[in-house]
Order: sequence, then C-alpha cells, then structure tokens
Amino acid sequence: MMIIRILLLGFSAAVFTFLIYRLLQIYRSGHPQRSMQLTIGVILLLLPAVVIVGFIKPTWHYLLFYPVAISLFLYLVRSNQ
Repeated sequence: MMIIRILLLGFSAAVFTFLIYRLLQIYRSGHPQRSMQLTIGVILLLLPAVVIVGFIKPTWHYLLFYPVAISLFLYLVRSNQ
C-alpha cells in the first residue's frame, strides 16, 4: 500500500497543477457549460487529497481509472472551446 501512495503523490503533483491551470481558463471563459466543468474539475482535484488522507483506500483500480477520468475531463474541456 505504501508504494501505491508514493505513486499517487508523484502523479498527483503534476496533474494538480495542470488541472488548476485549466480550471482557471474555464472560469475566465463565458462557456454555457462552465459550471458543470468547474464542478467536475474540483471533484477531480479533491479526489487525491481524500485518498491521501485515507477516506478512500488507494487501490490499483484508482490508479487505472483516475488518469482516464483526467484525460476525459481534458478532452471535454478542449472539445467545448
């Protein structure tokens, strides 16, 4: 379990900064689906913190699905611009 947490911290550091950058761009835009995109982005930002605190157990499923969720979110943002 400790290896999973270390991998999670390393991956989350890079994704966290990029998500904040994209959320700030979404916030400045006047897109009609802005509130939905901001809500999804904030949930994706909070999820690693919840796992690190220990409310959700870090599993291999999380490590596989979290990058997919991030990539789908970024695709959603890019396709709506």
